[in-house]
Amino acid sequence: MSSQKTPKILVAIDINTFSDKGLKAAIKFAKFMNAEITGVNVVEVRATLASTVINYKKFLTGKAEKFLDSINKKCEKEGVKFNSKILYGSPSTEISKFADQKKFDLIVIGARGLTGLKSAIMGSTSNGIVHKSKTSVLVIK
Repeated sequence: MSSQKTPKILVAIDINTFSDKGLKAAIKFAKFMNAEITGVNVVEVRATLASTVINYKKFLTGKAEKFLDSINKKCEKEGVKFNSKILYGSPSTEISKFADQKKFDLIVIGARGLTGLKSAIMGSTSNGIVHKSKTSVLVIK
């Protein structure tokens, strides 16, 4: 009997084509490594009125749950074990912290490909994760 642990891949998922590329890569790696995937979606809520924030947070959480459920179905079809987690706050900070705390072997994230001034002003989630996390990061373009 082998006591080798199952490798764990964390894939950052949001509703855009870049995270879809990251998911496809994570599925390929999971199959190759016989790993399990945890898809994480970070809900960012920025508002000033308390009732508005609460309702908006519920709305975004519901949307994230439905989206992660659809990802689970994709992974099932590919024969890959999938878990999901919804976090709240700054994506790069929360993803890095979660990956390090839960001792993931790899973080996979799709890059938006921003350059120059847009990247400097808007920041980059993938860049933030690369710099903040102790876990290895694979950025997919």
